[in-house]
Amino acid sequence: MKKSLLAFSALFSVGSAFSQVVLSENFDAGTTLPAGWAQYNVDGLTPASNVSYMGTNAWVVRANSATSSGNHLVSTSWYTPAGVSNDWVVSPSIAVPNSTGFMCQFDVMAPDAQFLDGYKVYVSTTGNTVADFTNPAVLTVAAAPNTYTTQSFSLDAYMGSNIYIAIQNNSNDKFLLFVDNFVVRKPMNDDAMLLSSSLNRYSLTNTNNTLSMQVKNDGANAITSLTIDWNDGTAHSSVITTNIAPGATATVNHPTAVNYATVVEEDLNITITAVNGNSDATDNTSSNKINTVSANSPKVVLIEEGTGTWCGWCPRGAVAMEHMTDTYPNTFAGVAVHNGDPMTVTAYDDAAGISAFPGANVDRALLGVDVSTQDFENFYDERIDLISPAGLGIQTGGSGNSVTVTVNATFRTVFAASNYRLGVIITEDNVTGTGSGYNQVNYYSGGANPLNGAGHNWQTAPDPVPAADMEYDHVGRALLGGYMGQAGSVPAAITDGQVASYTFNYTVPGTSNRANMHAVAVLIDQNTGEVVNAKQISLATLGLAEASTINMEVFPNPASDFVNVKFEGQGGEYTVSIIDLAGRTVASKVVTGAGATAVEVPVAGLVAGNYMISVANETGSYTQKLMVK
Repeated sequence: MKKSLLAFSALFSVGSAFSQVVLSENFDAGTTLPAGWAQYNVDGLTPASNVSYMGTNAWVVRANSATSSGNHLVSTSWYTPAGVSNDWVVSPSIAVPNSTGFMCQFDVMAPDAQFLDGYKVYVSTTGNTVADFTNPAVLTVAAAPNTYTTQSFSLDAYMGSNIYIAIQNNSNDKFLLFVDNFVVRKPMNDDAMLLSSSLNRYSLTNTNNTLSMQVKNDGANAITSLTIDWNDGTAHSSVITTNIAPGATATVNHPTAVNYATVVEEDLNITITAVNGNSDATDNTSSNKINTVSANSPKVVLIEEGTGTWCGWCPRGAVAMEHMTDTYPNTFAGVAVHNGDPMTVTAYDDAAGISAFPGANVDRALLGVDVSTQDFENFYDERIDLISPAGLGIQTGGSGNSVTVTVNATFRTVFAASNYRLGVIITEDNVTGTGSGYNQVNYYSGGANPLNGAGHNWQTAPDPVPAADMEYDHVGRALLGGYMGQAGSVPAAITDGQVASYTFNYTVPGTSNRANMHAVAVLIDQNTGEVVNAKQISLATLGLAEASTINMEVFPNPASDFVNVKFEGQGGEYTVSIIDLAGRTVASKVVTGAGATAVEVPVAGLVAGNYMISVANETGSYTQKLMVK
């Protein structure tokens, strides 16, 4: 973390066009409070086991779980037994210049939307102990926002004084409070900070993609216009009208769409060149990559659910996984990553990094997210329509307990130097065991929260549910190739249509039942850790194969009279079906698919709404969403 304490004389040697910084701390230098900072645990309460890392500390420095970048300050109000937090963190002494316009600002959030911690901020001119903060709070916030938001207040009342600033977590039985990027400064008049930029990582050719940017107003004036350029070798500069208040953050979309007619790999550099017509030279650059694809590959969403038999709220994860498997059998793959019980695979549990249970990772892109049937539906909807650079196919082989799993990735784009790997996750259903470690703790028992599914009415079931009455599904049993996949399984240089293939070997343990097991193939982007596609197959009968891809195109979408389905058939009969959300087939056609195949299906008689459209043969089915208007 960079910390800056500037002498008073040096502040005014800087031109007025520049921000004048007295203190800047982002807590990235180490895992302890920086020199000069103090923390006071006034309540003396015992943190709940899930946040035991707090120890006896009021505030600790931890890796930033909200942004996955650097460190931040953390405090808790989750205690056993429940109680009211009284935890303080205090800044070093700050010499406020004898000039107006200086302010204190920091980023703050409470990570759980259902348990939002609040806080107070105090200023002392006498010392840095709790007893020194006798003046009324300068800020009182009952519930912090659920995402990082900049909070600020003026220091004009303290011009020419030495002060200390304290943040107090005063919450009653909530969860966590995060603080980061603590700054005392006088902002320049017109200053924009480009926090991030986002662009579809993959796109079909001849498709408009919106470049979206998160821009923070780091200046004293409202931002009414931004000049932003994205450059792929050709400049695309535009003056964008906006309205961003000082300290606020807004989403700004570039009016020039990113669109390529051919299969390409491009790097975009994004720069804010002017704010309100005035030049801006710092904190204003970002970059994005985009690859266009020649055809859309079927997408499967992977959800890895963190669970444990000791976790009383984890039954809702089992119910959600059952729902997703039943509702989306061909486009969802689920793995239960166990923690702290006899089904734990330590390497998997450690690498997944899920710290709050139940929790989940979705395609390893959405990390540590909430768990419920509705949450999983939302995450699935967010991910299922994303374009993937490749489709996956799986073939099993071997005999007895010796299994081979061959994974094929058919790429539909180009890479000069790709960084992808193939891997396989082995899962098992209907897992049972004896002993207390297989008892499922059940906080739904006898409570007010109904929960049905995964073999139980959890509200009427006992706590714990005895091992004799429990079967566990989707249990992660092994990682073939490791959590990040097999090195060397995908070549660096990739051409459109190229197939990368790798065969994994696995021995089914004598304690497992191969008939209840699945292999989940994954294609992992090593630069981001994201699973860009997945595919699942049963190990019940060895020698099964699933076609590497059926590269579907569905248009128009939304459709009103007819919908066209194009796919690359590999011979034999294919059934093209439209399925409503209740699982009923409402229209279908059977065709012989060999090579490029096009099918027109009438939809004029269907009720407007959302449907699934499926192309299936004897080896598998491939599904996309369809909207009928």
